[in-house]
Amino acid sequence: MDKVNGGHLQMVKRSDCMKKRGMFASMVLVALVTCLMGACIDPTAPPQPSASETPEAGITWYSYEEGMEIAQAQKKPVMIDIYTNWCKYCKELDRVVYTDSNVINLADKFVCIKFNADERRDLAAKYNSPTPTNPRPGVPSIVFLKSDGTETHRTGYKGGAEPFVQDMMVALNNA
Repeated sequence: MDKVNGGHLQMVKRSDCMKKRGMFASMVLVALVTCLMGACIDPTAPPQPSASETPEAGITWYSYEEGMEIAQAQKKPVMIDIYTNWCKYCKELDRVVYTDSNVINLADKFVCIKFNADERRDLAAKYNSPTPTNPRPGVPSIVFLKSDGTETHRTGYKGGAEPFVQDMMVALNNA
């Protein structure tokens, strides 16, 4: 009987050992797959923007400095979107207006610049200050300029793509 019990105990110990080996093999396999996945990524490739960074699919947005340089070199009019992260209507512009095919097509005729008014207070003071036609500017504000930087038209969110298309046409006619 002792031999059977001893043999049985030995079988249990072997079974535990096999479980541990299986777990170890699984961990090695996971580590190997993780390393191989990392090797497939090109470390020299430029980082790609996430979807949250580019809600305006179809429109190419530039920083102020880069956009103004391009506008002057290409003699193209400029569209500046002044926004903040907390602004409800700024998000509506991104979601509703900047995804509209008519807006996207017209945007190709402009150098499009976008900046956060909370982060670029210098530019917000320059482009989002009171004017005779807009005594209480806020966000979003869209300012249209000639390629030389002269302001031609200013607007805000008016509730959809169609009014925005009309503002873009006015700006193009004045450019």
